[in-house]
Amino acid sequence: MTDIAVHPTAPVRDVAGVEAVSLWLTALSEAIASRNTGLLAELFRADAVARDLLALSWDFRNGVGRDEIVALLAGEDTAAPRELAVRAGSGPTTTEDSAEAFLTFSNAMGDGNGYVRLARNDEGAWEAAAFVLVLDALDSHTERVGADRPAGRIHGPLFDRAGWAEQRDAEFVNGDPAVVILGAGHNGLMLAARLGALGIRALIVEQNDRVGDNWRKRYSSLALHTPLESDTFPYLPFPPTWTKFTPKDKLADFLECYATLLDLNVWTGSRVEKARFDEASRTWAMDVVRPDGTRRHLAPRHFVFATGINAEPRLPELPGRDRFEGTVIHAVDYKGHSDWRGKKTIVVGSGVSGHDLAQDLAEHGADVTMIQRSGTLVMNTETFHRVMHGNHVGGRYAVEDADLVNAATPMGALPEYFGAQQRETANAADRELLESLTAVGFELDDGPGGQGALGLIYGLNGTGYYYNAGASELIADGTIALQHGSVERLTTTGVQLSDGRVLDADLVVFATGYDGAPTKVRQVLGDDVADRLGAFADVGEDREYGLLWRDCGIDRLWLMISLSIGDGRFYSKLLALQIAAQEAETSAK
Repeated sequence: MTDIAVHPTAPVRDVAGVEAVSLWLTALSEAIASRNTGLLAELFRADAVARDLLALSWDFRNGVGRDEIVALLAGEDTAAPRELAVRAGSGPTTTEDSAEAFLTFSNAMGDGNGYVRLARNDEGAWEAAAFVLVLDALDSHTERVGADRPAGRIHGPLFDRAGWAEQRDAEFVNGDPAVVILGAGHNGLMLAARLGALGIRALIVEQNDRVGDNWRKRYSSLALHTPLESDTFPYLPFPPTWTKFTPKDKLADFLECYATLLDLNVWTGSRVEKARFDEASRTWAMDVVRPDGTRRHLAPRHFVFATGINAEPRLPELPGRDRFEGTVIHAVDYKGHSDWRGKKTIVVGSGVSGHDLAQDLAEHGADVTMIQRSGTLVMNTETFHRVMHGNHVGGRYAVEDADLVNAATPMGALPEYFGAQQRETANAADRELLESLTAVGFELDDGPGGQGALGLIYGLNGTGYYYNAGASELIADGTIALQHGSVERLTTTGVQLSDGRVLDADLVVFATGYDGAPTKVRQVLGDDVADRLGAFADVGEDREYGLLWRDCGIDRLWLMISLSIGDGRFYSKLLALQIAAQEAETSAK
C-alpha cells in the first residue's frame, strides 16, 4: 500500500480503487469528527447523494448534492462513526475509475452497515457518488439469531416446567405486551418478527378471521408483479422452488405460516377500540374486542399502525345508481370471473387493478370495456424488474446488500436521479408494445417531466401505472375494448360517459383507488391525532417517506406502512431498533 497521509487539505488521489476506499473512509471519519467542511467537500461529488439512517444521528436524514451533504455531516448533531471500515470478507469491487464497498461501523448505540460508491473526478481524485450508513444492531438488545437463538427447552431438572405449547397459550393472559401492532399484513408480521428477535413482546391485532385474509379474499387471478428476489421476508426466505410470481392465495398461506413458524402472537377477528395515550403511565390504553365480543383492556408502551398504504375504497356516488339493474362494485369487492362469462362488463380505471380485472374477465369469456380516464404509464413486467429492481435481480448483490445500495438514494431524489433514465430505457425496451397500444388509442403517460414510475410514485405520491402481465396485448388486439372519459351517471342498463355516450353493462367495476393510510388512523385515534400527523405517508420536503418508520412526533406511536414487501423488510428493522432503544431507556429508569 502506498504510504499517503490523509490531512484536511488533501483529497484522495493517485491510488487504485481498493486503497482509495480505505483512505476515503479514514478521511471521512476525521472530517466529521473535526467538522472540517473543506475536506468533506473534497470527498463528495457535486451531485452525490448521502443518507444517515440512525447511524450518525437518531433520525432519518439525507443530503443531495455536495453542499447539503457537507452541511449534514459537519452539523453539531452529527456524531462521527467509530471503526468505519470495509466489511470483513468483502473487499471493494473496483474498476480503473470506480469502486464500491460495503461497510461496517459502530456508534454509541450499537453497530451498523453501510455502502459507498466512489468515482474519479477529472483531476483523478476519488469522490463519493453515493453513501449510506444504517444502524443494524443495538448493544442493549442482541438479536436472538444463530448462536444466540432461543433454547426452546432448557436441559436439566426444572420443577413445574411448562411445555412450549403451554407457554405460547399463556402469552398475554396475565400481562400486557410491550407493543400492540394493528394489522397482520406483511408489515405487521415483519415488525413483530423483528421485535421478537430482539426479545420484545409484541401482539398483532388483526380484523380478519385468518392471517393472510387481506390477500386470500381478493380476486382469484391476483399475483405479485414484483420480482421474487425483492420480496424476501426476514428470517424466513422463500424456498428455491417458490414460484417466480407469487399468487395471492400462496402469499396468504405464506403469511399465515410465517406467523406460526416465527411464534408471532396474532389475535385474529379482533379490533382496537378506545385507544388513547395515557400521559401519567406513558402507555397506550386500549380495548381489544375479541371475536366473541369480549373485551380485553391492554396498556402497551407502544402502538403501531401496520394497516397498509390503502384504507377505504373510493367508490363514487353517481346519480342513477338506484335505477341500474346490473351490479356495481369497487375493485376490492371483485371476487372473480365465474359469474360474468358471456356478460357485458365495464372496468373504470386503467391502473394496475383496472388492467388485472379487465384481463381476468376477458380471459374467461366476458365482454370487457375499459374506460380510461387519463394517461397511464405502461411497461412490461420484465422491463419493470430490470430497470426498477435491477439491484435485486440478476444475482449481483445479496438481498441485504441490494437493500443498502438502494437506501443510499433518498426517496425524494429518485425521480430526479433515475426517473428519466429508467423511462428512456423502458420506452426503448417496450417500444413495440407501446406502439401497439397507441395504435388503438390507449393514452400513454411518461410520468411528470418524463420521470416515469419513479416520478409518479415518489414525486407526485400517486399511481397511474401498469406493469404489463398480459392485459396490454388484449387491449392492443381489441379483446378488451377501450373508451375514454369519465362516468357521469348510471342508467338502467349501463353507464353514461361525460360526452353523453351510453354503454350497456351487466357489471361495472370501479378500479378508482383508495383513501390513504391517514383514514385508518383517523378512525381509530380520532381527528386530533390524525390532524397532527397530516399526510404522513407521502414523500415530504425532506425527501424521506413522510413519518413512516421513525419518530412521527406523537409519543410512542409508530407507522409501519410500506408500498412494497422490500421496503417492509428493510425498514421494519429500523423501526424495531427504535422501539428497542426506548425500551432500554425505560428499563434503565
